[in-house]
Amino acid sequence: MGFTLHSVYFTLKVSLLLGSLLGLCLGLEFMGIPNQWARYLRWDASTRSELSFQFKTNVSAGLLLYFDDGGVCDFLCLSLVDGRIQLQFSVDCAETTVITDKQVNDSNWHFLMVSRNHLRTVLVLDGEAKPGEVRPQRQYMNIVSDLFVGGVPLDIRPAALTLDGVLSEPPFQGFILDLKYGNSEPQLLGSQGVRLEMEGLCAENPCENGGTCFLLDGEPHCDCSATGYAGKLCSEGKKIHSCFPLIFMQNKKQIESGTS
Repeated sequence: MGFTLHSVYFTLKVSLLLGSLLGLCLGLEFMGIPNQWARYLRWDASTRSELSFQFKTNVSAGLLLYFDDGGVCDFLCLSLVDGRIQLQFSVDCAETTVITDKQVNDSNWHFLMVSRNHLRTVLVLDGEAKPGEVRPQRQYMNIVSDLFVGGVPLDIRPAALTLDGVLSEPPFQGFILDLKYGNSEPQLLGSQGVRLEMEGLCAENPCENGGTCFLLDGEPHCDCSATGYAGKLCSEGKKIHSCFPLIFMQNKKQIESGTS
């Protein structure tokens, strides 16, 4: 019974791990074309919350993400400016801007997180934090819109957008993956001119013998746990420990001698 319970526990752990690894494949490829966008269910960043994702690009300008209060005062805009990440946000019409020192248009993968805590918002790029803070009368951010990634639909009336000129921001070109609100994956409501990442880096599955492709630090890897094979591409046969056949033969001889 103990062996059976252990087997069930091990299988459950492997299943959960595989599920989390497959989740990393969920991402988007932005081509940088006019009127491209991906729309996610609203991020509740009114008081305290975190948003994170990985991205890769070789362009110096583009809109990464945007949400607002429907054209009144509050908004948050994350964009590429001169190859650096710029965060603009406003609470109760008190506005500030934070810009990273590091350039990111190097075709390498980067990790970005936006951490909201009432009037303080921290931009974290590859582990380096840049805080921004405003001091309005109201202590929370009003959020009405969903989250737009890579661009904003051109059919939205400019009067319904809080940040002037956001419609004229250049569209983002590159990859965004593993977008999360805290530890949860948000619901993708729709997109235009955007290619699902499943059709990108993991589409031409490099894994052999039924191995599963997943992304780790933005690069494709292979999970070989259910294949009976090993190696980077699940192409190498697993080696059987040399003592196993020896023990088997010894037991076989003992059984044969006992029956003779």
